[in-house]
Amino acid sequence: MKRLATLLTILLLSARMACAEVSPCENYQLALAYARTVDPATVTLTLDEEQTKAEIELKIARNYTAIFGNQTSGRQCLIRLELMWPSLMPGGPVPGLQKRIRDRMVGDFPAWRALTIDVTIERQAWADWMLPAGYCGMRSRLAELPGRPFGLRAFDDGIKWPSHVQGDRTYRNMQELMPYPLNSANHFYFIDSNSPEDMISISCTKGAPRCGLHGHIGGFRTTTLFNSEDIENWRSYRDSVRQFLMERTVRSSPALQPPNPGRHTDPAPALVACMREMEGSVGSETLRRMGLGK
Repeated sequence: MKRLATLLTILLLSARMACAEVSPCENYQLALAYARTVDPATVTLTLDEEQTKAEIELKIARNYTAIFGNQTSGRQCLIRLELMWPSLMPGGPVPGLQKRIRDRMVGDFPAWRALTIDVTIERQAWADWMLPAGYCGMRSRLAELPGRPFGLRAFDDGIKWPSHVQGDRTYRNMQELMPYPLNSANHFYFIDSNSPEDMISISCTKGAPRCGLHGHIGGFRTTTLFNSEDIENWRSYRDSVRQFLMERTVRSSPALQPPNPGRHTDPAPALVACMREMEGSVGSETLRRMGLGK
């Protein structure tokens, strides 16, 4: 009888474990495994944010997806899409050699240019105050360029520029080879608008051919990777991607509670001054919770 009871207990526990929902991020390495398919069948992809309880659900063809875990319906660890620019057609089924072209010159040597953009939606909360706070944090510790290239405020992180090999096998500094403003800075904020909805951040690794535009949808953070040469056209990437995602969003549940802004102890005077300048976007209540209010 004891053996039978033990066996029944094991079977019951096994059944419960089998029925339990597996976290979409339990095997993160598997979730990040690259894959693509030509199957245009529609899947329903769902993201939920544990901290704020926000949810978003997209219906999209499988051939847009570029991540293994995204090709079946259900909860996702993240959603990553591969799109051909500017048509925004699926980049997933396109052969690899057709996704890039060697038509750009870096110095006297031809370099590859990607013909796709990659869009990622993460299980990370977004709130109005995050971009202004990020801008002020960077402004308090890095050098802000006096000019505003293409309506952006640019920062220099002080990291040494890499070298690039030339056709004659000599090396040149990438700063000499990159066009303005990429040869002056590698992080940019668009903060000219008083509307937090319009604020964006762009990061470009020095010497890299791609930049990441950081935005949001439905309370979740998004990243759009695009060619660095097109940084002056960042609005086109932002607006096109927003429209693309909105057209495929079938359900969006707003956050039930705001993200915790954290609290600063002994903040730098420059940070306090900048955050107070941005109070219209950050909000006085958020400043108070962060310990930066008047």
